[in-house]
Amino acid sequence: MNDAQTPVRALIPPTEALRRGFTFEGADPAGTALATAYATAGTGGVAAGEELQQRQGFFIGHLGLMIRYEDGSELSDMPATYRLPNAPDWFIGIANLHGLLVPVFDLAIYLGLERQQGVKPMLLVLGHGADAAGVLIDGLPQRLRFKPGDRAEGAPVPTVLEACVHQTYWAAERTWMDLQVPALLSQLSDELAATGA
Repeated sequence: MNDAQTPVRALIPPTEALRRGFTFEGADPAGTALATAYATAGTGGVAAGEELQQRQGFFIGHLGLMIRYEDGSELSDMPATYRLPNAPDWFIGIANLHGLLVPVFDLAIYLGLERQQGVKPMLLVLGHGADAAGVLIDGLPQRLRFKPGDRAEGAPVPTVLEACVHQTYWAAERTWMDLQVPALLSQLSDELAATGA
């Protein structure tokens, strides 16, 4: 088959491709078995009503937070930031990311937590375009998988985050707070505006 006869496939966004997992095409029995094993690994035979959920998990101090993949737009080393006069200490400043001015927040200070020692701080950009904001996280994010039934009922949520956390779940041997990014960014924006910065 030459290039003119090769069927063209539509490309999908990278985040969707990552959420789908890996598939091995073709009639190769070993590849098919590997694809099946990968798709069911760690699910314990998930029932139809308990579809695996996937999130991006990250740490702020000892606190485990997770977001939907589509709510994060970039991960980078900490760029240069520029402070604003009279801004609270949890507002690091403004960073220029690809020509876009993005506010950067230190949620550890905002929540009164100590940062993890010996872990490289990274900038995780939440939201997109003009609504984007960066948060300082401890280390690299990790991929989390859990079932809706893995709720961690009664897990403590910091009071300041109660309006921003949808639910807490048990995944990767610990509890994680399912963060609602629009609610968090709105809360941070409102509190920053109230300081007069």
